[in-house]
Amino acid sequence: MSDDDGFAIHRVGGGAMAERAVALIGATLASGADPAQVAVLARVNSALLPVQVALTEAGIPHTAPLDRTVLQRTGIRTALAYLRLGLHPQQLRRADVLDTLNRPARKVKSAVTPLLPRRSPWSLGDLERVGDQLSETHRQRFSDYLGDLLDLADTLSDGGDTAQVLDVIRRRIGLGEAMDALDASRRRPEGSSHGDDLDALEQLAALQPEPARFEGWLGERLQVPGEPTGVTLSTVHRVKGMEWPHVVVFAANQGLFPHRLADDVEEERRVFHVAITRCQEQVHVIADTQRASPFLDEVHTPPRGAGATGPGARPRGVAGPVEPTFDADGQLHAARGVEVTLAGGVTGRITALGRHHAVVDLPDGDAAAVQVRVPHGSRVRVGERSCVLTAPQRSGGAPGGGRPGQLDVDAAGNAADDALFAELKAWRSAVARSNGVPAYLVFQDRHLQLIAGRRPETLSELAACPGVGPAKLERYGDEVLEVVAQAAETGQRGEDGAPGDG
Repeated sequence: MSDDDGFAIHRVGGGAMAERAVALIGATLASGADPAQVAVLARVNSALLPVQVALTEAGIPHTAPLDRTVLQRTGIRTALAYLRLGLHPQQLRRADVLDTLNRPARKVKSAVTPLLPRRSPWSLGDLERVGDQLSETHRQRFSDYLGDLLDLADTLSDGGDTAQVLDVIRRRIGLGEAMDALDASRRRPEGSSHGDDLDALEQLAALQPEPARFEGWLGERLQVPGEPTGVTLSTVHRVKGMEWPHVVVFAANQGLFPHRLADDVEEERRVFHVAITRCQEQVHVIADTQRASPFLDEVHTPPRGAGATGPGARPRGVAGPVEPTFDADGQLHAARGVEVTLAGGVTGRITALGRHHAVVDLPDGDAAAVQVRVPHGSRVRVGERSCVLTAPQRSGGAPGGGRPGQLDVDAAGNAADDALFAELKAWRSAVARSNGVPAYLVFQDRHLQLIAGRRPETLSELAACPGVGPAKLERYGDEVLEVVAQAAETGQRGEDGAPGDG
């Protein structure tokens, strides 16, 4: 821990972060502070979950930004479903089986569902008999799923605690990878990602190590109403302009500061700065010692070139001038270090890149540089050349339009597989009828054609297809992958069984 003029950094084990926060808050209240004079700030909502529960356990009044509805978020709901299945392998609930069967994607759900007995609970033996009715490929995939449930049950029967069980679910079974694939399709880090939810769940495991009690214990504590005059729990974005005498910045970890989904590090650094400047007297920053935010090392280290002024000084974080690059239409690719002249004739240098803008530092005499956001599509000059600013150049020289990992609509150039396209349309029609919505609201034809051309095999590959946003990936991703896989298997069988020439 370091302490300097009311600023302290605490690097502790990930499972001990909530306990450290409660200990610090308890000491602050014992010194005479009122609960309303204390705030706990986090990058996203779900990061507050361990603190909220720990404060409830300690009997310290606090606001309650989270309630039982958090248990229905996809990652948490699926993890708890796996936990129930592992605890009761001879009393498997239908809803839990369907929630876990394709997370991670096993491309078997539509083949298995019609064969499941009408009534549950089921035993593992019941599900093994279902597997006997499947095709060879589907039988192997379903067998892998049943094997995962057996491994989970063995971990529990061997005395595994909640943290060990959740680790098996997230890493060995692969729920974490599946949630990362869903997160990869998101455009913005605001709101909690599925990965953030799983992180919070793992921290809670330290507060309740008994797996059989974990879910009920958590649900009970999330039913406790908040106290408006208690310790404030909030995300950083909700407290701009507000201050408290005492502030705890919670979970200052990699993946949160900067957030794993953010592409603008300078904006993430600004968010962290907002968090640590909400205090009037004392701020405590708590981080996981194994994955602390890189921003912590910058707190007491002056930025490179700090204090340099005048027209010859380099903007912070930029090594020097960079040669501009242009696309085939003459548009300027945004890049750090490129000098540009903005409307009005003011010249500056690009120092940071956002998804839809570039940050340009403009010299202001002997004072610090003034930063201006210049949206992509703005007209600028490079030397005497007038041009339009566009997104950064991708590695390999491709333009940088679209979100990370997402290809442009016509970039791949893959011809649609007509048979697969027909299968996808048939699946879409069935889904539309079932949900009572027009087919185009499920997927548009051109998006199904692109999927039929690319034939994605994973959620990450599907997320890179145009028209597949976060909601559609989560709602339909597993089923689309299953249609694609089934079509590939059918095509392969057709080739293997085709009669020879002559």
